[in-house]
Amino acid sequence: MNRYLLLFFLLTASYSAFAQDIITKKDGTDIQAKILEVTTSEVKYKKFSNPDGPVFYIPKSDILIVRYENGENDIFEDEQAPLVLNTEGTVYPGMKYQDYKDLYNTREYVHQPGDPYTPFWIGFGEFFIPGLGNAIMGEWARAACFFLPNVALGVAALTQAGVVTNAQGSRIYYTDWYWVIQGVRVALNVWAICDAVHVSKAKNMYNQDLRALRAGLDVKLEPYFAYAPNVANSLQPVAGLSLRVSF
Repeated sequence: MNRYLLLFFLLTASYSAFAQDIITKKDGTDIQAKILEVTTSEVKYKKFSNPDGPVFYIPKSDILIVRYENGENDIFEDEQAPLVLNTEGTVYPGMKYQDYKDLYNTREYVHQPGDPYTPFWIGFGEFFIPGLGNAIMGEWARAACFFLPNVALGVAALTQAGVVTNAQGSRIYYTDWYWVIQGVRVALNVWAICDAVHVSKAKNMYNQDLRALRAGLDVKLEPYFAYAPNVANSLQPVAGLSLRVSF
């Protein structure tokens, strides 16, 4: 009831003393503006106090009413918020990681219920066995690129160590190359952990976008009835079901 009283007040109030447009947002704030364009999803305007300034954009879902200087009004009460995705590109079901990896900034990742991977545990798996985190996510080629070199470096390091036995007993010795190889191995493992965490975040963001796309579909199965001509050139009733999909 309060909303309709507010609409009635806004529609009946007079602003004829000012040659300007008024944008009233759903939170009750007014913007004195010069409307430039109204698109299917947003309103473009300039501030009335700065007509030579920048162009501003506001989603129609945030607007309650626009009152124009000529006395006309546009009400956007039923506008729905636009579907916002994590990416500026186009995503669709069935994409491979290589197809969408450059579309996401994983620094902006925010966990949501339903995300298939937990970056912490993916990174822990990669720390435990290099390549394990990527293997869990189905990225077998990436997993092999980290696992096989790690094994090769481990074998190479063993060749640079040995046991020396003398009068004082036995001791293990390591060559300088042993420490070089182990340093490269540690760097590779750190890279593997960071890579797996990055991939898990990108995959989660992709799945978030897919869930948003599915939520934006409206699928309805409705009864269908019509009259269709038959062989006798008369109309015959036909009934069935129709499937309607709207975006």
